[in-house]
Amino acid sequence: MCETLNFQFCPSSKVHGFSAVDLKPNGDDEMVTVENAEEYVELMFDFCMHIGIQKQMEAFKEGFNQVFPMEKMSSFSHKEVQMVLCGNQSPSWNADDIINYTEPKLGYTRDSPGFQRFVRVLCGMSSDERKAFLQFTTGCSTLPPGGLANLHPRLTVVRKVDATDSSYPSVNTCVHYLKLPEYSSEDIMRERLLAATMEKGFHLN
Repeated sequence: MCETLNFQFCPSSKVHGFSAVDLKPNGDDEMVTVENAEEYVELMFDFCMHIGIQKQMEAFKEGFNQVFPMEKMSSFSHKEVQMVLCGNQSPSWNADDIINYTEPKLGYTRDSPGFQRFVRVLCGMSSDERKAFLQFTTGCSTLPPGGLANLHPRLTVVRKVDATDSSYPSVNTCVHYLKLPEYSSEDIMRERLLAATMEKGFHLN
């Protein structure tokens, strides 16, 4: 394990199978100083982003090619590729999306006041709040290409029984199942829902 900063890469975990790798010949004997700090940064960056992950990247390319030939990727822009691989990084929806592509059940209907409050609260969320809401309800902070229409299973919203304005919503992320109390106002719903999304311990059935 490296105790001083020299020209070695020392992983924080033992899963890599090595304790230190020289970034240059005899790197363990050369200390990082003000004079050579820039070289150290360049070598460390090259190792972490290129040399050190070369085998993993080759394995990724081989696997990806089995699904979709990489030479065909030139037909897509980098934003399109990102969308296909990672989904929508800035999730967006409107009232029609929520009404059409979520499933109110067990105490809620699309016309019930509690569900209508839910629609308005979701539409008023910022981008970061939407990500937090998705992470809370689905286990992922992004939506698949196509948005809520292509989220499977669809988000199900049910009325949480024996709940009051002081209660918090709970979820079953595996099946996108949100138990939402029928709060008396939008402000209370927004406050409780956002508070729940910020707490890791609320992912409860």
